Parts: sequence; C-alpha cells; structure tokens
Amino acid sequence: MEVSENEYIKLNRTPTEQELEIICDSAEDAARKTIFKKVDSKQITDLDITIESHGDKPLTLIVDISISPRNTNDEITKLIDIACDEALSAAEMKVKELKIA
Repeated sequence: MEVSENEYIKLNRTPTEQELEIICDSAEDAARKTIFKKVDSKQITDLDITIESHGDKPLTLIVDISISPRNTNDEITKLIDIACDEALSAAEMKVKELKIA
C-alpha cells in the first residue's frame, strides 16, 4: 500500500542544503514513529518512506510512504495517511524552529 501527499511551505529565505536535510529527516522520523506506534515492526515486511523537497519559496515537500504488512488490514491506509500528515507537520515545525519561515 502506498500513499503520497505534498505540501507547500512559505519561507522567508532560501534554506541551505543542510537545513533541507534536517527538515526531511525530521519528517521521515515523524512518519516512522507514527507507524511503529500502531504497528509492530514484525508485522511489516517492507517500509519505504521518501521525503522529497523542491524549490525554495515556497518549499514543496512530497511525502511518499509505501508499506507491505504481513496481513492485510484496512486500517493500514488510514495509518499511512496519518503518518504523512505527521511528517508534514514535523517538517513545518522544523522550518519554524530553524527560523526560515
């Protein structure tokens, strides 16, 4: 199962490469934590979380989560949606913390 979401974040200045990496890492960590709060890692055969950033004013973030659970579960799609939202929220918070928004 796979879900992608994107969001535009208005910035005051162009972020550095290091800041972009920090923002993307923060988003990925938030998505991973959200998933593993609800699903035991033993129940997942494959998990791929990709965070892409494009542009700078505004910054476009794309969160792509692909998960292969051992057992099919209707709740997985909802969980992936929540994890995408949490990733984007974490990215926005990190942008504010870095004072680039």
